[in-house]
Amino acid sequence: MGRAGFGRGGRAGQDGTVSVNGASGASGGGGASGPAPPGLGVEPQAVLTPLTEAAIFLVALVGPDAEPGTAPDAAALQAVRDLCGDLAGLVRSVGTREPRAYLTCVTGIGDRIWDELGGRPRPAGLHEFREFRAPGRHAISTPGDLLFHIRAGRMDLCYELASQIMFRAGSALTVVDEVHGFRYFDNRDVIGFVDGTENPAGAAAERAVLIGAEDPGFAGGSYVIAQKYLHDLAGWNALPTEQQENIIGRYKLSDIEQADDVKPAYAHNALTSIEDGDGEEVQIVRDNMPFGTPGRGEYGTYFIGYARSPDPTEQMMRNMFIGSPEGNYDRLLDFSRAVTGGLFFVPSQPLLEQLADGPLDARDAPAEPAPAAAAAPALAGAGTGSGSLEIGSMKGTSRDE
Repeated sequence: MGRAGFGRGGRAGQDGTVSVNGASGASGGGGASGPAPPGLGVEPQAVLTPLTEAAIFLVALVGPDAEPGTAPDAAALQAVRDLCGDLAGLVRSVGTREPRAYLTCVTGIGDRIWDELGGRPRPAGLHEFREFRAPGRHAISTPGDLLFHIRAGRMDLCYELASQIMFRAGSALTVVDEVHGFRYFDNRDVIGFVDGTENPAGAAAERAVLIGAEDPGFAGGSYVIAQKYLHDLAGWNALPTEQQENIIGRYKLSDIEQADDVKPAYAHNALTSIEDGDGEEVQIVRDNMPFGTPGRGEYGTYFIGYARSPDPTEQMMRNMFIGSPEGNYDRLLDFSRAVTGGLFFVPSQPLLEQLADGPLDARDAPAEPAPAAAAAPALAGAGTGSGSLEIGSMKGTSRDE
């Protein structure tokens, strides 16, 4: 599920160049979210940072030697609170060494830890990662309380910030997954195709990613789904180029999309294209990175997708793993295996820093939900295999489908 493709424009998040107005961003228009109520202008984290040369992805549990299903101790929780308040300063301190490298860090919070860390209310779309299972294919859920998505134009800055985060957290965090990603030639994945050509840009990206009036208490936030895929590169490279192109839905050399009368129904880009009830494409912002250790025969892609609701990304995964219609699955999964999976809420920058002071006061929660007209775009036909869904329609479904 392709990599971010928007241009190298102004920075966001820690630099404050993106403003939120009902998730329509600096444009100030209503867009998909409609006009925003007063007071929703909130600085997001750096979810819309342009492409970088390097990234580090850290997934951690809260607590020393933490295990899933165990509650974090008070000392570890306080250390994480302190870290939430310190992160912006750490990014500035490390990033000042080379401002042109555009160092950023996005922090996501998992379902298990939210009640202890954030209290009530809860972000409307936050839940455990939903698994999708079919014969030979499994979108697996793996433990994770916190995600740190660190990006820069140089790996040394990513490394230094990751080190400082771990020094600051000490034994309060147990890292369960760490991936160092790199840019590969002209934004290609290790399977040889350009990744992320169809990402939205500018105001469209902000509308796709940033929560607005549909959940005003968490405006300026986002949701991120992260998965680590390992590839059978030997098997993939043994395929004829034409067959690879049919699986991806693009021509390998030119990156041009195949025509509809040529592209197979099982093509990756066909199954990950979904529409709302009005027939408009529903977009997410991806910032995938290749990674690998050739000496161990490990070649992979770290998928990371940001959206204002988890529903579109979950529908894409359902189409890939179960099929649309069922059985018409993504043939890339014959050569790629998901070995991790997590869903995280990304608070706005002020809200992240506010967590340092303790759980959110429930009295500050909005008294009533936002009007339906101001909600995220409705997606129709969830679970029908049609490539589209309804917001909320997947809530309460089994995690093993």
